[in-house]
Amino acid sequence: MKRNGWLGLFSLAVFALIPQPATAQFGGLFGGPKIETISTDQLQSLLEKQQQVVADAKAAGKETPAPDFVVVDVRSDAEVNVSIIPGAITKKQFETDRGQYQGRTVIPYCTVGGRSGAYAKQLAAKGVKVKNYKGSILKWVDAELPLVTLDGKPTNRVHTYSDRYKIPSKYEQVTK
Repeated sequence: MKRNGWLGLFSLAVFALIPQPATAQFGGLFGGPKIETISTDQLQSLLEKQQQVVADAKAAGKETPAPDFVVVDVRSDAEVNVSIIPGAITKKQFETDRGQYQGRTVIPYCTVGGRSGAYAKQLAAKGVKVKNYKGSILKWVDAELPLVTLDGKPTNRVHTYSDRYKIPSKYEQVTK
């Protein structure tokens, strides 16, 4: 067998030995469609513009137009129960009523961008327009941006999946 063949077999064998939580954390980084990413500044700008649209519509007594994007937190229940990015919905909420979000750009995020990247690839394979928020909630808190609870109340708590991640001191790190 050629050298490349052995290397390929070895790579597959090693990848197969990676425990499932690790593959879940780092997502399907190998293969699949190339996914466009969105930066913290770009996401913050989108969310701020949408807040202004909502405020303007309320002030004018008009119905708020639906945004052309939806931010989806793909982290576990334990993680989203601590905090989310304001304006985001959970993966469960998105999956329950996907039709409501049809035609919108889906912007998934997680802790660092691996799980959201894997989810973005799944959605892209189904023809959904998607942009992964690479860096995810850790980049959001690095920029010292706000977080909310699922019921919309401000919080400084953030679930970081692991204590190996360092966050700004203004936040309370939760890992369990």
